[in-house]
Amino acid sequence: MIRTVEQYLESLDDGRQIWCMGEKVSDVRTHPTLSGIIRTASMDYVLPNRPEFRDLFVTQDEEGEDINFLLTSPKTPEDLLRRRECFITGVRAGAGGILVHCMGSDALAALTVSAQVMDKELGTDYSERVENYRKLLQKQDLAITGAITDVKGDRSLRPSKQKQHKDYYLRVVDKQKDGIVVRGAKVHISASPCANEALCLPCRTHGEEDKEYALAFATPLNAPGIKLLAVEPVSRTYGEEGEFDYPRTSTLQPTECLIVFDDVFVPWERVFMCEEWQFSRVLAYAFASYHRLFGTCKMIGKLETITGAAALVADYNGVDKAPHVQKKLAWMAMITESVALLGKSACLDPTTDFGQDVVMPNRMAINASKYTFASNFHQMCQHLQDIAGGLATTVPTFRDWNNAEIQPYIEKYLSAKDGIPTEHRVRLMRLVKDMTGNFYQIDTIHGEGSMAAQEMFLYGSADWYKYKSAAKRAANIAGWQEHPIYGKLLSEIEEVKMPAVDESYKSIPITFKK
Repeated sequence: MIRTVEQYLESLDDGRQIWCMGEKVSDVRTHPTLSGIIRTASMDYVLPNRPEFRDLFVTQDEEGEDINFLLTSPKTPEDLLRRRECFITGVRAGAGGILVHCMGSDALAALTVSAQVMDKELGTDYSERVENYRKLLQKQDLAITGAITDVKGDRSLRPSKQKQHKDYYLRVVDKQKDGIVVRGAKVHISASPCANEALCLPCRTHGEEDKEYALAFATPLNAPGIKLLAVEPVSRTYGEEGEFDYPRTSTLQPTECLIVFDDVFVPWERVFMCEEWQFSRVLAYAFASYHRLFGTCKMIGKLETITGAAALVADYNGVDKAPHVQKKLAWMAMITESVALLGKSACLDPTTDFGQDVVMPNRMAINASKYTFASNFHQMCQHLQDIAGGLATTVPTFRDWNNAEIQPYIEKYLSAKDGIPTEHRVRLMRLVKDMTGNFYQIDTIHGEGSMAAQEMFLYGSADWYKYKSAAKRAANIAGWQEHPIYGKLLSEIEEVKMPAVDESYKSIPITFKK
């Protein structure tokens, strides 16, 4: 089924235990700041019900019933491209990246991969469990998030070697006839206040000594023992004032939570890994590949907005013809389009690294895309701030602009290029200030994995045999002839029949000009 916005909102009145700014929240739908998260997340249910987007977001199950396409398993490059287009459309529409179907659908896809691998190697029935759970999600059109990152504690120590306690990583503490009991916490978990369910996965590769942490399962977020500690809102203003002062963050508040699992019971049918430590790497790698595809899609809308704001503020300030400004704008456009093209390439040339029928984004291309925007985002912000000027910091607020006594002074002295309304310039400066602030910069660097994580994937995905063969061929060092690409070039060289070299040239002395 495809739920309506009203059905989705009703489902969030489920008695979940959630706190924000030290206060317990009785209803996330009416909380002054969390309600903004819920409104944004509701775009997940607006777009599929719009006729112009229905063919993109809606597909049919085996019984012919309408279901959300993001809850299906990607089997072809075309599936990945459609998945990518769903994410991009959601971001551009203001959904902040399909808030309640991004991490969750990425986790579901990763579970599909790992379940197939484990079933093949161990004879388990995890694939059947995953598919039954997928059907539940499809039938009820549930909002899902992925709970991946553990709090980690002392990062120099393995999970089981932690000194203060053993719960820095989520773990199984009891196995019962009907299920398991889990304890620990997950942190930075996006969409937690607005999701119905969380899919919990390990965030790293585990060894045998840490097998109790090799754990994957799904749980409702209102399950007994789950506590949601929402992060501090970026903006505590809302409504017309919030939209003026914080045009992005007031409508797209941080959605993250620290999720505490205080001895939570999980039925076996919802458990998709339990101590199979050898396969934690498969699950972590698969999720990272899928989620970085989402990350690049999320950044397309963000980079397009930042690049567009830089071009617009250059126009408003009357410096759009300045060569140094055009140079900055050209660079910003290059980064924006490079991220988009690398992400698209990752879908067109997918991988089936673990030999299954589920395709994953090309790891080199998708990590290169993520690294490109993460490593250049601070420079993007610097260029935007440079072009905007100091007013991006000292720009008046909504209350200043709405004060009839002082508005004439703002109108007169903060105008610039003729024909541009002062209000438009002030609003744009508020956007520049909002989008280059601390939250956006840190979120962009660390969202979907840190730059160190991308470097690890890039190194591991690189075809070093090919690169070294190219170098050996150029340096006339044996060993490149066996390479499937460079080795084929050997016959082409031999087919060139040149006449014998004239040996007399060897007697020509070499002279140098003084």
